[in-house]
Amino acid sequence: MRSFGSDTRMPTLAVVLDLIRERTTVSRVELAEATGLTQATMTHAVRKLMALGFVHEVGTARSNRGTPRRLLEIQPEACYMVGIQFDRYSAVGVVVDLAGRIVAQREMPGAGERDPGAVIPEFAEHVQALLEDAAVPRDDVRGIGLATYGPQDRDAGVLLTPQPSPAWQGYPLATALAEATGLPVAIENDATAAGIGVQALGTASSSFAVVFMSGGIGSGVIIDGHPYRGATSNGLELGHISVDARGERCGCGNRGCLDTIAGPMALADLASRDPALTSRLGLGHDPLTDFTRIGRAAMSGDAEAAELIGASAQTLAVATVTLVNLFDVGRVVLAGNAFAEVGPVYRDAVQGVLDESVFMRHVHSVRVELADNVSHAPAVGGAMVVLRNLLESPNIEHRAAVRG
Repeated sequence: MRSFGSDTRMPTLAVVLDLIRERTTVSRVELAEATGLTQATMTHAVRKLMALGFVHEVGTARSNRGTPRRLLEIQPEACYMVGIQFDRYSAVGVVVDLAGRIVAQREMPGAGERDPGAVIPEFAEHVQALLEDAAVPRDDVRGIGLATYGPQDRDAGVLLTPQPSPAWQGYPLATALAEATGLPVAIENDATAAGIGVQALGTASSSFAVVFMSGGIGSGVIIDGHPYRGATSNGLELGHISVDARGERCGCGNRGCLDTIAGPMALADLASRDPALTSRLGLGHDPLTDFTRIGRAAMSGDAEAAELIGASAQTLAVATVTLVNLFDVGRVVLAGNAFAEVGPVYRDAVQGVLDESVFMRHVHSVRVELADNVSHAPAVGGAMVVLRNLLESPNIEHRAAVRG
């Protein structure tokens, strides 16, 4: 996927389709004005999208120049994509149509401590079940997008980390799942996927930051509709920003990383040191489950749980100031399973700190919000990566014909 930080050439078809999805119905003239593309370029792009069956004309609208403008709209049933977001502690799968709507969804077991050879066949079974639930023609399914942690080599479809076990490092993740399902597979950073998912769900502006929290903490930035990637798509690791220069050494090599102080694993560990709290909340499961129970208790008025969550939220907020100062965004969206129970606490904490501390606060405000579908946005983004890869392919008509 071409995007800022690796190749500044604009992927025209993806830009146009995203805008049509966002506007619901829109004319070619409005598309050209919104994107800055020439009328000739826009006409060519729309012609390609119509030839693919992704877009059709749905009527006309009045124009100041007298000639009615033809309106365009997405064909939601033109194709479907599967998205899976997974980490060590949880996983969720979705089937998404061209309009970004979830037509089937399924909670799945996380990887746990298992090797990929045990996890991939399980994912393949869930993909089959998802497609049966969605009742869509298999020939209309363009592929699977896996949203997960990094570092990773997106082009090779492999993870570059020995987590959760050494067998995962360098394992041909995309190839193995493709062979097990018969569908093309792409991998994507989970936080970047969350941003793409938020965008597809139509709940954010064209430039915004995402703070992602599930098993760990990450972030992504969408600039003018495109994910920022840096050199290898492994940047924007908010969880590994140091918030305590003299803190404990993190596995990444840094000291006092945000994830080791404010993430779900850190809070679960802190809570486990209090026998009374552990007994009262029924802790002792995996860190994400325990974090969720702590959050639920905090929302119900448990003082000790609220203190843990409050400290985590404040520390996360401080790190988010750095993210906003670096990219000068006007919106921050929180997404990921860890925000499902306590999202409002984190939203309010981050908003409060940004209002007081962001460098450009006297120039513009920064709005913090929860993703509309906080747990599923990363999986939706994984699905939409498949579509973006197709739209940015140099032989798109051939690839579409093969699958169709």
